[in-house]
Amino acid sequence: MTTETRAAAVAPLLVELLNHASLEIAAGNERAIAALHEQFDPGTEVFINFLPDGDYHVVGETAVRVRRAGFNPVPHIVARSIADRPALADFLSHLAGEAGVERVLLVAGDRPRPAGAFASTMDVLATGLLQGQSIKAVGVAGHPEGHPTIGGAAIDAALMAKRDAVAKAGLDLFIVTQFAFEAQPILDWLARTRLAGIDAPIRIGVAGPATVATLVKFGMRCGIGNSLRAVRMRTNTVGRLLGNSGPEDLLADLAAGLAAKPDDRVAGIHFFPFGGIAQTSDFVARTLSQLYRDIAPAGAVKA
Repeated sequence: MTTETRAAAVAPLLVELLNHASLEIAAGNERAIAALHEQFDPGTEVFINFLPDGDYHVVGETAVRVRRAGFNPVPHIVARSIADRPALADFLSHLAGEAGVERVLLVAGDRPRPAGAFASTMDVLATGLLQGQSIKAVGVAGHPEGHPTIGGAAIDAALMAKRDAVAKAGLDLFIVTQFAFEAQPILDWLARTRLAGIDAPIRIGVAGPATVATLVKFGMRCGIGNSLRAVRMRTNTVGRLLGNSGPEDLLADLAAGLAAKPDDRVAGIHFFPFGGIAQTSDFVARTLSQLYRDIAPAGAVKA
């Protein structure tokens, strides 16, 4: 299959994935919210990061501002950064208020030691507090290339346990994957996940355009595995190291893999805009424009 033929075959699927894309911002980043308002469609899901030393009040305030800007806030709840049950209840109460939060991403967090009572996502789920508020769906992390401190079998078992705990709580489950720089690890993980009986909607994490140096930095920080070599191969010269790199090849390969083995529960792409929201937005707009041109000839009416 030629490059042109493959592009035409996967273009409609890639359009669907990008039209339902979400993205992530840091709590308290006012510039990011302003950029969102200028560049993304109303109703876009905006995930709000909760850094290890962050304050949940700032996350809640950011969720309110994201809602006021016309987007759907999906804040992170980081178990190891919450002090105790009253703090968790207060956090959820704020999210349920003006922010109108119905979906959260629940993660353990990267702190080496918990700040308080919660060491894991399971500890938070066990409180019963999530279903006492406006929360309807809980997201958990997927790790196509594994986790830097948890073995493969253990992390697969943990995902199954989270699925069962979320279902027991009467909430809907969704998954957001860590980013990777090659499609095959993602496709392999997706196949394993479905084979294990997990049929939750999945958002596939993708790093937005950024300098190669930035991508390598975040890839190493987040424990990205073998696919990091795809980025390191671009660091042969200083010019390449400082130049921007986008996820064009990754998305094309990913769409081709999904087209070969369709999965209608892949909900869209989730962008980590390491190079900034404007760059990610411009990339999505350019890519969609090209994809629409790829699709148009097939349905065009010749004079």
